[in-house]
Amino acid sequence: MSTATLPATDSTTVSRGRHRRTRPPEQRFDAAAAGYERHARVQHAVADHLLACITRQALPPAPRILEIGCGTGILTRKLAARFTQADWTITDLAPAMLEQARQALRLGDKARFHIMDGEHPEPPAADRQFDLICSSMALQWFSNPAQGMARLADLLTPGGCLAVAVPIRGSWTEWRAAHRSLGLSSATIPFPAAARLRPPNDAFQSDMHMHRYIDECGSALGFLRHLRGIGASAPRPGSRPLSVLQLRQVCAAFEQSGARCSYRIAFSLWRRQGASPLTTRSP
Repeated sequence: MSTATLPATDSTTVSRGRHRRTRPPEQRFDAAAAGYERHARVQHAVADHLLACITRQALPPAPRILEIGCGTGILTRKLAARFTQADWTITDLAPAMLEQARQALRLGDKARFHIMDGEHPEPPAADRQFDLICSSMALQWFSNPAQGMARLADLLTPGGCLAVAVPIRGSWTEWRAAHRSLGLSSATIPFPAAARLRPPNDAFQSDMHMHRYIDECGSALGFLRHLRGIGASAPRPGSRPLSVLQLRQVCAAFEQSGARCSYRIAFSLWRRQGASPLTTRSP
């Protein structure tokens, strides 16, 4: 497992915290859409590596691509530069994120944009089979990533590829450790185990590897702003908010340990058994 370190962009110290009522996921992502890419250092690095994984796959010259959780289009833009003849179905649950992606892309009539829950995919009737289904940094929000991936894989053509990048257990360990040092439990979402991202049966060939990305936050406030900036500040269901004093103590412990946060990312690729006609590798 390789490690990449990303620089800090904020060095301010937290002095107080405030609990807010939890909003539905799509509302949090909508609120973050306009400024998302200012906080998406890790997301860009992960998308670069997922792109490299995808371009090593044998795909048709004009692949039919379904993207799940496109966000502002970070992965979409990178893929579009490589797969210039692709036919696109681009989806996200958050309308404002989807609109940001639409505005950033110039794909003409080769792309359709749809608001869709990727865990329970219902693409338009004309778009029911895909040569490539991809997703970067989105499936951790599924209630059951394994079942969600299986539903997506059902939409692959013979020889088609499902390629995802997902934060897994072992991510944000520094923030969780700051809580544990004070006898507290972090309210951040639980990440899936890597084993949950493997195919359910032998209808698929698979490959999975892990990379670790270290985000040098600069401060606890930098980390919290990063979470809010990418729409990932929702607490774990059933968790209780910290008091102002407890949050100050956690922030101090986090900064004493270096004010950095690591992402452990699994890159999981499934290929449906069978040959896809006229396949090629992207140059």
